Amino acid sequence: MSEIENRISRRIFLGLSGALAAVSGIPASAAAGIKTSQTPPPVISDVSVSLIADALRKIGQDPRKLVMTTDIKPLVNVGRTVIGPAVTCKWELARGKGSSDDIRRFVFKPLDNAAPGSMWVIASGTTQILSMFGDVIARACVRNGLSGAVTDSGCRDIEAMKEVGFPVFGKASVPYGPGNIIRPVAANVPVICGKIEVHPGDLVAADSDGVIVIPKAVIAELKESVKKKAAHENDMRRKIDEGHSLEKTYSL
Repeated sequence: MSEIENRISRRIFLGLSGALAAVSGIPASAAAGIKTSQTPPPVISDVSVSLIADALRKIGQDPRKLVMTTDIKPLVNVGRTVIGPAVTCKWELARGKGSSDDIRRFVFKPLDNAAPGSMWVIASGTTQILSMFGDVIARACVRNGLSGAVTDSGCRDIEAMKEVGFPVFGKASVPYGPGNIIRPVAANVPVICGKIEVHPGDLVAADSDGVIVIPKAVIAELKESVKKKAAHENDMRRKIDEGHSLEKTYSL
């Protein structure tokens, strides 16, 4: 079989795998043959970033100081909110040629050791749009059970990452990597991503509404606030569906 036929066969297989996943509830990554880690349920789940922002306001937090810049958008959208504790990677402008050891130490090793359910947060240290990773690393993230990735730069291999169902949030897709422009200098340290400080273990939630950071110190309090806010909004939706007026239903 030729190389082109091999590629076509692979794409057909992945397409069928995705269809199987849709009708069976099996994750697309598993249907495509990627071994995934068992992912525990997150502390907060099944709610949107917007609802989390409202719930944060209810406990005295200003969501405007916790939401990343609006130029960070879904590059691979899985149609739901993804959330998990941050595993961070810090890059900075290169002073001379970076080494492969830097990549192993600050990118590969932290991802290999990341707890299932983690969100990978990559601070590029530059305003230039570069590909911080592609589908090979994304496949490893899916296998290890990571929830998704957020970067203040870009990535590549969008279609391949869609095939394995790995959620990615960033500024743009770009086919070239960081080269000698930037280099990784640390992992699991505080970083600035999308103009928001992210500490390892902070919860990061992302969807089509944006990316929000939940500091570790407020997670427990926020959990109850989210529960109450979700119940209140669902009650309003029920009343709207039953025909009640907005004036009587919508709480201002």
